[in-house]
Amino acid sequence: MFQVEPVLWLQSIGSPPLTWLLTAVTLLGYTPVYVSAMLVLAFALRLRPSLAIVGGLLLAGILTEAVKNAVEYPRPDEVDGRVKESYAAHPVRLAHPGGAKAFWAPPTAEAIAAVRLRATGDYGFPSGHVAAAAAFLLTTAFFFRSRRALASSALWVPLMALSRMYLGRHFLADVLGGLLVGVAASGLAVLLFRAFDESVFGRHDRRARQAMLPVSVLALALLVVTPYQPLLPPAYVGGLVGLVISYAFLLVTGLPPDGGTARQRLQRVAIGAGLFAVTEGLVHLAGRGSRITSLGGTVIVAVAALAGTVALSRRLGLYAVRTAGE
Repeated sequence: MFQVEPVLWLQSIGSPPLTWLLTAVTLLGYTPVYVSAMLVLAFALRLRPSLAIVGGLLLAGILTEAVKNAVEYPRPDEVDGRVKESYAAHPVRLAHPGGAKAFWAPPTAEAIAAVRLRATGDYGFPSGHVAAAAAFLLTTAFFFRSRRALASSALWVPLMALSRMYLGRHFLADVLGGLLVGVAASGLAVLLFRAFDESVFGRHDRRARQAMLPVSVLALALLVVTPYQPLLPPAYVGGLVGLVISYAFLLVTGLPPDGGTARQRLQRVAIGAGLFAVTEGLVHLAGRGSRITSLGGTVIVAVAALAGTVALSRRLGLYAVRTAGE
């Protein structure tokens, strides 16, 4: 499944319109798109299920990057000159094609060694685009109880996988691995976040503490280990820790109502986008030279974009007032 032939075949039947379409699909799989989507879901639609979807995406990122860093396999456009390079390619020049020689074989030892010597660490297996697409749609289907999202996953996830192979960025094994990671992250998100139903927010009892315990233990363990474990991505771990802190904030202050006028909803989204952009910019200016600073910076960004948006929106009266029966 690490052979280049399926990629070459896809590219052989390509055309400029198909390349444009599949490039657009790939561009919709990057982090800024998911950040924008989550801000809209959380602050224009429903906050509680959206937080769980954020958790699913962060778990998918952690699992994807951990496996990438453990396996360190190359991409098709890096190891075979016959594969057309995409805009994101960083080719590794090899004397011989580096794809697998048989269906169940890995890439050649020479290709793996060459990619591991490269400083960027941009590895192929599994596909992060496919993992994120699967995690996003599956968790949306579960936590929003949306059959439409579940049906969309049957179309969008294969289309994302096709785009990554067509553009030469992934082998067949990479996209299948990404699908498995996305499904695993979704299942883990369901286990960790389904206990956060409407009734536990704003309470200070045993049930609220029980809901918080599993995800808190996981976040704390990752927070302690990540600075010293190169397999774990500080950015995604920091995001998960920031999400857990935001959950704790909402358990203390209560869950705000999701209603409001269209203008209020738009203003809440704008506040979230502004807080995210400002804190991300400040963290970037401060520098992320070490794993600890990268981890801490992402915690700040996540807390600002989630808990900070709720707190500021409440202060500005951008949430509808709950009635006695709600």
